[in-house]
Amino acid sequence: MNSLLKSGDSVSVRTYSSSLIVLMIWAAGFGSFICAPLSAQVSPTNSPLYYKESIFTDSKGNALVYHMMIPEELRIDRKYPLVLVLHGRGGKAVAADILAQPEMRKKFPCFVIAPSSGKKAIWARPKIMKNAERILQIGLQERMPEVLELIEGLIKNSPIDRSRIYVTGTSLGGFGSFGAIASKPELFAAAVPLCGGWEPSGAANFSKVPLWIFHGESDPIVPVERSREMVRALKAAGSPVKYTEFAKTGHNILRKTYGKEDLWEWIFDQRKASATDVDPMQKWMEFMTPGPEHQALMKRVGKWNIDIQTWMNSDSPPQKNVLKCEYKPVLGNRYLSQQIMPMDFNGMPFEAHGFIGFDTIKNIYVSSWIDTFGTGIATGTGTRTEKVINWTWIQTDPATGTSSATRAVEELISDDEFKFTIYMTLPDGSEFINMTQHARRSPGND
Repeated sequence: MNSLLKSGDSVSVRTYSSSLIVLMIWAAGFGSFICAPLSAQVSPTNSPLYYKESIFTDSKGNALVYHMMIPEELRIDRKYPLVLVLHGRGGKAVAADILAQPEMRKKFPCFVIAPSSGKKAIWARPKIMKNAERILQIGLQERMPEVLELIEGLIKNSPIDRSRIYVTGTSLGGFGSFGAIASKPELFAAAVPLCGGWEPSGAANFSKVPLWIFHGESDPIVPVERSREMVRALKAAGSPVKYTEFAKTGHNILRKTYGKEDLWEWIFDQRKASATDVDPMQKWMEFMTPGPEHQALMKRVGKWNIDIQTWMNSDSPPQKNVLKCEYKPVLGNRYLSQQIMPMDFNGMPFEAHGFIGFDTIKNIYVSSWIDTFGTGIATGTGTRTEKVINWTWIQTDPATGTSSATRAVEELISDDEFKFTIYMTLPDGSEFINMTQHARRSPGND
């Protein structure tokens, strides 16, 4: 196959000198672009006919210089792939110039973004980087947050195909390609890191993103073992990774990679699964199969004693009661049934029933509750962080006849103890504790 990089092609760094500044503010308040070549800014591309230099200012006020090429014969009724090209320490984004060649623009119409990191910055900081500690000491800025915010904004405002966003880079840009996936794996359909590397311990983050990794066997700058160990870890994590190692080759592998059309054909063939690509039966099987969260819920099966304290307002003394409760597994351990045994609650007969489960598709806890103090059904959803589940409950407010929301916090102390705190919201928006429940497994499980 013919090489796209001819022997006479220049890969030198160029600069622009222009004083024209055009300011564009995004209507959504996302950020700002100053579309202007700055005389002192190093250009990552050598194709000024197709690339326009701009400055993006992110939501934190950080400025990022970048070059952008739009597809040939751009149509607003069509969506196009986007290729993010991250340059190496020399500042040159060779892949961006390859994609600007006339035959490539015709065969692979796409948006191309080639940002410039600046002299005192890197794309991303893996722990394995040889001088990682030195980088921390001198405070080199990581530019990946700005790059990702830029891309997200472009997606919202341009005809970009979300299922076909790719990242590639060499050397420093190779590390950056891994860093982009590590930061936002759900964004990218494929990555092509050249002469880079990452922490093998983080391979699971890359397992669903197709990668084609390249390295020279005799690379004197970034040891080839950086790619080898990452490939081993990726394969162990089930990643669809491809690896090409060039024998007796050093750090410069640009012509052997970006200069070959088969690489670009592979990249543009990659696509993230869309909702229409999902097998409905497979998703249904995932939805109906209990997971680790259900196993954790089943540890609560048995009889419990619950010490209750309730407050009618923040200044009143608490009213105290003790409930007897039993949890049972139902429907093949998919749900946990909760029954509060009949009792006298502050002079009124009381009993209750509830269900607790975990929605494996939404990744949230779900619950329902009925009791003798009402005729409605309260429903709850919860999200877990470490040993805490934060619940939001929706129930009928008998005073207004409308639905109202209540916040609750469940502290998971052990398999034999938990606390549940319910908060009441006052008209002025402030909260006070309306109820606490301290549950302990019944001794001997009587």
